[in-house]
Amino acid sequence: MFDTALMERATAGDRTAQGELARQVYPRILAFCRSQVQQLADAEELAQETLLRAMTRLETLQQTDQFFSWLRGIAANVCRDWHRKHRPTVPLMEEVVMPDIQLPLESISESDERLLLRQSIAELPTKLQEVVFLFYYEEMTYDQMATWLGVARATINERLSKAREILRRRLGPLRSSLL
Repeated sequence: MFDTALMERATAGDRTAQGELARQVYPRILAFCRSQVQQLADAEELAQETLLRAMTRLETLQQTDQFFSWLRGIAANVCRDWHRKHRPTVPLMEEVVMPDIQLPLESISESDERLLLRQSIAELPTKLQEVVFLFYYEEMTYDQMATWLGVARATINERLSKAREILRRRLGPLRSSLL
């Protein structure tokens, strides 16, 4: 998936090689960060932060064949840090009540459907969000996702199946048009 000679030069401190490596992996890092936050600008900032952290610590990578898993771990930490920093706070004495509104299916527009789907995906556990985003938005194969996430192919299958089932239950009648 990546040039081993480029990786060797980058881990040895070659700035040009590090720049090229960063350019090659940026789209995947951006896709991962985009799956974690709502705004593209935030995702771009998080992707850049991830690459900055990774390139300044590249010499600590012991096994270059684990690069993508290592990089994904850095991205996950960057995103978690961002969420902690940007988490909305609610005063302890106030209770937030969200109304449970059921709209007739015919009154939901296509843009509302996409928004509902995006919100439903955002409510999934992070590991399930990742596989949904990588499969549907990045169009990765199961093997590519397994390599990227550093897990077995069977784990990818389980996570994607579980995510689809949760989304089917949440989206109800809309599921045929969205999934």
